[in-house]
Amino acid sequence: MAKKDKLQTGNKMANSVLQVTHKLNHVISLSADSIAENKRLPEELVRDLIASGMFQLLLPKRMGGRQLDLPEYLSVIENIARADGSTAWCLNQNNVLTTFAGVMPKYLADEIWSKNNNILANGPPVSVHVVPAEGGYRLTGEWRLSSGFAHATWLLALIPGDNPLAEANIDINKQYMVIPKSQAEPVDDWHVGGLRGTGSNSFKVKNLFVPEDRAFIDKGKSSEKGSLQGISRELLFASGFASVALGISRASLDETIEITTQKTPQDQSLLRDQEFVQHQIGYAEALWKSAKSFAKESIADLLNNEKIGSRLPKDINIQVRLASTHAIRTSAMIVDIAYNLCGSHAVYESSPIHRRFQDIHAITQQIQGRMTHYVTAGKYFMGIEDEDGLL
Repeated sequence: MAKKDKLQTGNKMANSVLQVTHKLNHVISLSADSIAENKRLPEELVRDLIASGMFQLLLPKRMGGRQLDLPEYLSVIENIARADGSTAWCLNQNNVLTTFAGVMPKYLADEIWSKNNNILANGPPVSVHVVPAEGGYRLTGEWRLSSGFAHATWLLALIPGDNPLAEANIDINKQYMVIPKSQAEPVDDWHVGGLRGTGSNSFKVKNLFVPEDRAFIDKGKSSEKGSLQGISRELLFASGFASVALGISRASLDETIEITTQKTPQDQSLLRDQEFVQHQIGYAEALWKSAKSFAKESIADLLNNEKIGSRLPKDINIQVRLASTHAIRTSAMIVDIAYNLCGSHAVYESSPIHRRFQDIHAITQQIQGRMTHYVTAGKYFMGIEDEDGLL
């Protein structure tokens, strides 16, 4: 297929997915309050998302996935986030994890994603102990912050440190075991202010037998071809979380603009007629558009890099991570402006502005939202060696 034909086919698929997204957003918006209250996506919504292929956006086409290009994928995540941040966060988490299909044994990937309702979740380890057993391993451990645990069917358990899986010259953070969710015990510890609907509880197992063929080491090279080949999972997570933040802030700003046409504070004029409000809306628009442009530009540079498919140059890696952090931090500024302009309307739990305020500030606490990324990037631009940088 010619490059032009491939591009047209990709655009048609992306447009189709975005159309589905717009339809889903109506349902998601109506469910947003219950999502936060119940700390999970409603089963009916999960069924709709599965039927629409929303958990298979990055899954290879050979496995029935949509395998979207990165810009199209990020547009979908941003649009979903305009309706609800928790739903978009779960979708980003669960979709990026499908890229493990290219680094785990083919038979294992086929087992996990053989059905379109199979969903993989994960979480960083708290404590892990592995001992060899006949035909596999005995696993005891706990993992936290497992976004989307409630609707997941499989769990990806990172096995850090010196263990029976370890190989020489392999990153200790690249060793994994896959377990059916039904064999894990959830821990009800997701008692938070923002992103409540992600249901990011911990899970644990005790002396669980894991067959040898459900353990693998990620050696970095994907067997899957496509536009994502050579892009690290860290960059996919980072740009996806940035898209969630941009969607939340865009929705907050749009709602605030609408409120200014209706609200007249006591002893004041209509909000939209006040110069301070006009200034703040203009400033917030400039913030959003600049953050969005930087994020979009960084992804374009990433995809246009001639070394895509091999090891990315450090400047490209830093630019994507910096743009992602900047999108998150700038989005928090925008939501703060929206929150302050809305006055008492924003303090009620039933207010979407209130929910988005909590969600965006939860995102700033995720590793990609940390201010230290500015420091690492600054050191790079100034030519200062940074051995401990996160980028």
